[in-house]
Amino acid sequence: MANSLPWEIIADILSRLAVKDLLRYRCVSKPWCSLIDGPDFIKLHLKQSLETTSHHRVIFGDRTELYWVDLVTLDSAVRLPYPIDIGRGIDVLGGCNGLVALANKGGDVAIWNPSTRSYRTLLISEHEFYFLSDSFEFVMSGFGYDPIADDHKLLMKMFYTLVDEEPQDLDYYSEVEIYSVKAQTWKKVDDFPDHFVYRPGSGVVVGRALHWSVIRRSDTSNWIFAFDLVAEDHRELALPDDKDVKTSRMKLVNLGGCLCFAVLCNYNQDSKKSDRVDVWVMREYGVKESWSKLFSVAPSSVTGPFWYVVPVAYLKGGDRILLDQDGEKFLLYDVKRKRVKKLRGSSFPRIFDTLVCVGSLVGLDGDDGEGSGKKAGKKRKGKEQSDKKRDDFLSKGFKLVL
Repeated sequence: MANSLPWEIIADILSRLAVKDLLRYRCVSKPWCSLIDGPDFIKLHLKQSLETTSHHRVIFGDRTELYWVDLVTLDSAVRLPYPIDIGRGIDVLGGCNGLVALANKGGDVAIWNPSTRSYRTLLISEHEFYFLSDSFEFVMSGFGYDPIADDHKLLMKMFYTLVDEEPQDLDYYSEVEIYSVKAQTWKKVDDFPDHFVYRPGSGVVVGRALHWSVIRRSDTSNWIFAFDLVAEDHRELALPDDKDVKTSRMKLVNLGGCLCFAVLCNYNQDSKKSDRVDVWVMREYGVKESWSKLFSVAPSSVTGPFWYVVPVAYLKGGDRILLDQDGEKFLLYDVKRKRVKKLRGSSFPRIFDTLVCVGSLVGLDGDDGEGSGKKAGKKRKGKEQSDKKRDDFLSKGFKLVL
């Protein structure tokens, strides 16, 4: 029967299936394998999954364990194996189109597809020789997609601590770089503004840009800092004229494809609790006047006292929103009845931060797999180059923090 169907129909049918099924169906025949592995089908499958919000999962966990759960069934969580050593902890740097960027405290970075288990490891910039002991940290990061270049990009702002000739003299240095998955190269980003305080964390992807919540130094007010992955430049997005929004703590998210934030109203630093959380959404991207308050959540018998409540994603049908409370548990917000409900029938490990990830076949341009000789050789070559740059750097009168 399959042979009697046009390939367009076969491709359309297969594009609606989950990744785990498609990986099995590669064994049906060589033509099916070529179809499923082909770039056109991979894009068709991703487009179908994004438009129908099917095959979406929520990734969550702490720095030593990572899990995901199906966004439709919200049943038992599945533990995910890390593609790099855990070391002293793993940071999730961002995710887009089924790919997730990870890093450990030792300076190892991986771009990883948890659906196919393919990944690529890379050196952090050309400054690998800085990354000894506690001499560096990630100030901010983000991972998104450039639709014009058809390229996934990882942005990282890193902060280094160096020691001058005298051990008591510390020198601090920060740098912003962007990694191209297609070109497999890092590039320095110049002219990053210094009139903001950048909160640590991964950028929120909306469209072709990454977004972070920042504080303007001059008046300590909240702003949104955006980095366009196509033009590779930055801009600022104004927030609504609301006192709580301007001065209270806030968390950015992508909700249904729109830029959204949760603001912690009357946050008490001592008790680490808030009176309520207001959730705002930008209906028309880049237009300040399109900000509108979506809903509010106040402490109740369902929630108890809380620090924050953050929307994670719309559930199927759009009449319920999955909420993350304090990184401790999931709740449901009923859009029609405008009230919070418990998520029944499921128990999860500690949630910590969440990331919505679509199941996709998106690969890494042939450099996939687990520790190939090609990658090991590239690592050795990078190490040799790094050693030379380290020696050149040290000859200028600096030494590393040990």
